[in-house]
Amino acid sequence: MKKNQFNNDGLDSLGIHWKQYLSMTLVSLLIFFICLDKAIPGFHLFLLSVLFKLQCSGLNCNGIDFVMN
Repeated sequence: MKKNQFNNDGLDSLGIHWKQYLSMTLVSLLIFFICLDKAIPGFHLFLLSVLFKLQCSGLNCNGIDFVMN
């Protein structure tokens, strides 16, 4: 794979925009995490705890204490 340069419009030499590369990467990661969530039950609990910490990190906690079992 060679290094591609993007022009002022955000296109590389093949005509692919950098946002297309970003969206392909994010979709690939989403598929990977969904498969990991389905395959490993412990990962599901880890994922829920991370999502809860992100939600209560000062953005949307409303002062409510919640304890996961």
